[in-house]
Amino acid sequence: MQSLNIIQIDKKIYEKNNPLSFHKYIYNMKRFIYSIAQFFFILLIINGCSSGQDESLSLNSTASETPVYNDSQTEDNNDSDIKVIFNSNLDDSLPSEWITEYNVILDTLDKRISVYANNYESLDIYAWNSTADKPFSAQIGNASGACICGNDQGRYMVLEIPNDEFTYSLMHRYSVIAHEFFHAYQMGISANFYSGDFRVKWISEGSAAVFESLYIQEHYAYNYFKFDQDSVDNEATTSPSIFESYDSSETNYSSSVFMVLALVKELIESDITEEVAFKMILTDFLEQNPNSSNWKNIFEEVFPFSVETFYQSLASYEANIAGVLPDENLKLKDIFNN
Repeated sequence: MQSLNIIQIDKKIYEKNNPLSFHKYIYNMKRFIYSIAQFFFILLIINGCSSGQDESLSLNSTASETPVYNDSQTEDNNDSDIKVIFNSNLDDSLPSEWITEYNVILDTLDKRISVYANNYESLDIYAWNSTADKPFSAQIGNASGACICGNDQGRYMVLEIPNDEFTYSLMHRYSVIAHEFFHAYQMGISANFYSGDFRVKWISEGSAAVFESLYIQEHYAYNYFKFDQDSVDNEATTSPSIFESYDSSETNYSSSVFMVLALVKELIESDITEEVAFKMILTDFLEQNPNSSNWKNIFEEVFPFSVETFYQSLASYEANIAGVLPDENLKLKDIFNN
């Protein structure tokens, strides 16, 4: 065939002038041709995905409600200039001052860490006071608590605020908004996070809990790390790998927060600034789209040490949030540079 002329050379001439075998040359040339063909094939796939489809997600109130990491999604993570649309559904049971603050928080977060429609186009938000009896059951069934939940028909954010948090003015009534918003951000930068193919709790939840604390510290002058995420388990230093699993128990993600903050400290020891260290953890790592199988390899590509080395370093820490607290003057704009 004419297409094979590129490798049809005189065997004797080649072997006389080259120490490598003719067969190895043929093998290498075939691999080269295959790589080129594969490259153009991938380009065709990307162009096809870039054309996009309008997928309106309708929610079924009778479907079982599960955490966000469930159904499959394409691994293509095309950059988009279009922001995700957040549709707020706020029940009348919520105090007016909370609704006002909710809108301020969403507006502030949208300006600081905009969520782009790389992996999904919109997200419905359902919020209510726990005193109300499932006011959105027709839309989301029995979903409750605080989460980004969903099924194979769509995703939505749930913010059921315990009434005690209003009664006693607990900071969690605001911090939970930032926490769940950050999960929406994570879904926007990583297709595998969106689909549930990446499930490492101390990174996924620890990052969201760290983000909410940084937000509260900056905007309310309240150290959420110190007062609300201080129940660190000893296992965070002795058996940290157990916090990879969502089956591990902890209070307010305190141990996961501790591990993320300890990772920041280890990066600082490697001559990386605190701002850059946070960005590497909160954004850069997930932008590499890790999954549950390859995340340790990607970890070592993003950070200057392996997961195992990091786990070993935790043995030198006390299981105490006070030893890993970030600078109280740290601002989100210094991390995300929007």
